[in-house]
Amino acid sequence: MFEERFIELSQSDQNNFAKAVNNLLSTSFIVRDLYDTRAKTIKINPDFRFLEENYDLVSDYLSFIGYSLERDLIMGVFSLSNDYEYNRVKLDRETSLIAFVLRLIYENERSESAQTGESLYITTPHVLQVMYDRGITLPGRRLSGRLIGRALRILADYNIIAKVSGSYDQGNVAFYLLPSITFAVSNEQIVTMGETLDALALREEEREQV
Repeated sequence: MFEERFIELSQSDQNNFAKAVNNLLSTSFIVRDLYDTRAKTIKINPDFRFLEENYDLVSDYLSFIGYSLERDLIMGVFSLSNDYEYNRVKLDRETSLIAFVLRLIYENERSESAQTGESLYITTPHVLQVMYDRGITLPGRRLSGRLIGRALRILADYNIIAKVSGSYDQGNVAFYLLPSITFAVSNEQIVTMGETLDALALREEEREQV
């Protein structure tokens, strides 16, 4: 029984249990590599380590309240989903587009590297350049660092990126793109977004020809 196994934990581990579960419920993702803003370096996330060692216990507890906990130890990600889809977040179109672009960047970098589960250090100018190179635009909106910064602020709340330096408001952010992006944006969503962008681009071309 869950209660019996929980009571067997030390007081310290019971506290760690509460911290890890609350982190999951508030962000949906816990990643292995954590950027320490004070030490300015990547460290092992203690919440990830606790979940790794107590996966069955935490998973059983979450199942009582309608949540499923998935783990990918190669990628270094724990992902939480609600059986009733209560923890799904509806992003605005700008944030959805930036998340899509970040997933593309992560996939491209991962295909060129033998490593998996790594966090990528990138900047807002790099994201902008990728969007320009691929012809990705937002109809009626001018692409800017500030637009990207606003999206990054939202994604940081869900452990998809970790800011290293700069200002979201000024749009000059350096950050780590975390492997949780591969869970936040699925392969199916990439295909759908790609088709939508192609349709929008075609529509813009037709308008220019009129």
